[in-house]
Amino acid sequence: MSTKHKHKRKLRLIGLLGNSRGFACMKSGGRPLVSFLAGSFFAWNLAWIIMSPSLLLSGDHNNLNGTNKLFAHHNHGYHQTRRHNLVPSIHVAFGLSGNHSGFISEFEVALKSVLLNAPLERTLSIHILADQDAILALTGNHTYRPPLFEIIDLRKWTSRSPIEIHVYDMSPHVTYLTKLVDDTYIHAYNFEVDSMLALATPHTIGTYFRLIANRILPATRVKHLLYIDVDVVIMSNLEELWKEVESMPEALFHWGKGMCAGFVVMNVPRMNAIWTMAQKSPIKTVAEQLNQSLDDQLIFRTVNVTYPKEVHMLSDGWDMSVAEKWQPRMNLMLEWKYPNVGMLHFNGGASSKEAYFNHKGGGFMKDYPETWGNARYYVTLPWAWARFQARSLIQPDSSG
Repeated sequence: MSTKHKHKRKLRLIGLLGNSRGFACMKSGGRPLVSFLAGSFFAWNLAWIIMSPSLLLSGDHNNLNGTNKLFAHHNHGYHQTRRHNLVPSIHVAFGLSGNHSGFISEFEVALKSVLLNAPLERTLSIHILADQDAILALTGNHTYRPPLFEIIDLRKWTSRSPIEIHVYDMSPHVTYLTKLVDDTYIHAYNFEVDSMLALATPHTIGTYFRLIANRILPATRVKHLLYIDVDVVIMSNLEELWKEVESMPEALFHWGKGMCAGFVVMNVPRMNAIWTMAQKSPIKTVAEQLNQSLDDQLIFRTVNVTYPKEVHMLSDGWDMSVAEKWQPRMNLMLEWKYPNVGMLHFNGGASSKEAYFNHKGGGFMKDYPETWGNARYYVTLPWAWARFQARSLIQPDSSG
């Protein structure tokens, strides 16, 4: 094959089941769910994979019934290099519930920031745990705008290293998840209610999706999983974060001293222990001491307070929450006190459905343009320009 042809392979479509090549369409609840993979030897096209409920886990926590075949076909079909096979992938997760335009707009910005800060020398896998309303906003007709994946135009994305996006329909798991939350909180509070979720803060069920990610993702392939809220913007390459995570690889989870669950790296093979430890802990006492609402964050905080040796604290640069660090301390400029910033978390309020960058004229982004305002770069950057930036990182004659 000529060098020219190696650099510019045609788009190849691979089905989810069997070894068939070409377009595959699967039915789920009467709605087709499609998948495709694309790549070349020297540059990698972004892969978009949608998992139907029939492919989601049902009993066996390490078998996705067809998903492993898909990955094997991807690696073999596009000659994944020895480097990518040996270095663990970076896995990032979002939990999406609902399709309000402000919420989806925040996710769009967060996703863009993740893609543009993808690791240069290892694979990035993005896992979107979503209910059907959110999936419709991503892939189908949407009341407010065209589908988000149509706006992004994933098939045109080419990157230095492989990138995959997986979308999982979490609807079949909501009943199980609700019972798990109820059993944990009702036992701690001795409440006689139909569902503790009815008493929780206005956060959606989507914030709890990551707490059962081990039921969706194969622990044999995913060791560490970074969960980020949609109001988080990644500001530097995720490789730096993974260096910290891999310095304490067996920790149950990794987060900042602020104990904010909007940015947390979980040890997937050990995730069941989060629930087990929380249920054995004085949840009500911890909630009162920390003035913590009944929500997903209380689960993590309870484990952190009760079993501190199980948790690894990340550096301040990966704990930049506007709720705690919105103003300079000790009269120092924010960038002087925190020179190595990897993310910005805007703690979007449940009181407003507007995107944080539109609410009150931009809020902290407007009031602190030299620091928090830098996140607006990802808000305003057109997707076409973002795609060009990703493509510009490809090394000449790179092996992918």
